[in-house]
Order: sequence, then C-alpha cells, then structure tokens
Amino acid sequence: MRILLLSFLCCLIPLTQAQQDLPPAYPRDGASKLLENKDVIVWEISWLKRDYPVHRHRYTHTGVYFSSGDRIITSEEGEARDVHTDAWNISFQPAGVTHTESGVSDEPLRAVFVQIKRPVAENVALQSDLPLFPHDSPLDRCANERVRVWEYNEQFAGNENELHRHGHDAVVVWFDADTRPNVHFIARDSVHYQEIPSAAVRVFVFEIL
Repeated sequence: MRILLLSFLCCLIPLTQAQQDLPPAYPRDGASKLLENKDVIVWEISWLKRDYPVHRHRYTHTGVYFSSGDRIITSEEGEARDVHTDAWNISFQPAGVTHTESGVSDEPLRAVFVQIKRPVAENVALQSDLPLFPHDSPLDRCANERVRVWEYNEQFAGNENELHRHGHDAVVVWFDADTRPNVHFIARDSVHYQEIPSAAVRVFVFEIL
C-alpha cells in the first residue's frame, strides 16, 4: 500500500511542476503593457491571426473588449471551441486557467485587460462626508467578489462637477472617438471631481475589491 501511495505521489509532482513552469499569458505578440503598479497590470491585447502556445493565467483579470473578433480556445484537456466576442463585452476570469488560443479574424479581436495582483482588500469604512463613487448613476456592468465594473457612455455624462471619494482602488479605461484606449489608476480614498475626460466617448471604471 505504501509503495502504491509513493508511486501515485511521484506521478503528481511532475504535473504540478509542469503547471508552474508554464509561461504566463502576457507578455506575448500582440500584447502591450499600458500600466503596472503593486496592485495591477493593465494590457492592451490583440489576438493576432496565429496560434499562441499553452499558457497559464497567473492572475485574476477583468477587462473590456473594444473590437469584435473570433478565436479558438483549447482547454487544458484538449477541448477546442470557437468563440466570437462582441465589442464592449466585459471580461472576468479567475486565476489559474490554462489553455491555448488562436486568433482567426482578419481584423483581430482587441481588449484591455486588468490583471489583479493583490488579494481581496480589507473592507474598512472611510470617514468622510463626501459622496462615494459611484454617485452619478453609471451603468453597472459587472459585480462579483473581486471587481465592480461601471460604464459611462454618451448617454451617461454624469455629474462631472461634484467632488467625491473612491472607496476602492480603481482602473479607469477610456476610449476616444478613434477607439484608442487610455488608462489611469485611482487609489483608494482619492478625492476628485470627475471620471470622464473631455475627449472620452466611453469610460469604464474597474473597481478592485
């Protein structure tokens, strides 16, 4: 019985090591780093018309696709599926996913992804009389235990002149009329007046919980 158990454990060890040795999802061809600090890494990603090697997503990530496109995703078990994604869909994926991807669109699928490097933050009440973000009714696009995603577009200009405070770290991703992505980071407890730059057409605020 002891010999069988040792044999089983010896089989498990190389598999675990192999998973640890897999490359991360990014950097790779078609991916450009837009921002990095101790809490997040932000990437602009294009799924080029090519096969990407197997990789492991080491961080939980969220984000937004800003052009439509197609790809083939093959799971760790070898199951391939065709995936079409529309522009302005929100992405959320927990850490640990291992797969391969192939871009198949002539015009590549494109996205901005926010990788979350830190664990869930302690929820500490802020002592302030200022309104907390969001105070101006943006669209609620996603909510779970790690992120809250809000969207402003041409129909939701918001109250840009009201001073407010942020209860969570946040990554702001905004797009101009040419659909160029721009990003900046807002630290928890920051106080300011507006989320929407004058050149922005769409704005997404990714609160990191």
